[in-house]
Amino acid sequence: MKSNTVPYMEDARRFYRVTVHLPVAVRQHDSQVFLTESLDISEGGVLIKNNLGDRVNSGDVVKVHIEGILGEDESKMILHPMRVVRVDDEKIALEFV
Repeated sequence: MKSNTVPYMEDARRFYRVTVHLPVAVRQHDSQVFLTESLDISEGGVLIKNNLGDRVNSGDVVKVHIEGILGEDESKMILHPMRVVRVDDEKIALEFV
């Protein structure tokens, strides 16, 4: 007997994303800092504009400051370690580590 049940399709995204445009500073392992802007953020990571060109690669770990969120204290800059998940010409996907 054939089943008429439609298979359950799970959303590939694990976290709900919120579109938010905030200043972002990305510090690489060599301490170079690049300024860019967030495009969206979730509990798992952040999508930023690619102002870095080919200076980062998937798998790189960078430190990120996102102005105005993540328990930031105005008297000091807090850097969050993040892993580069994906890089294309316009965007860089980062995940919290």
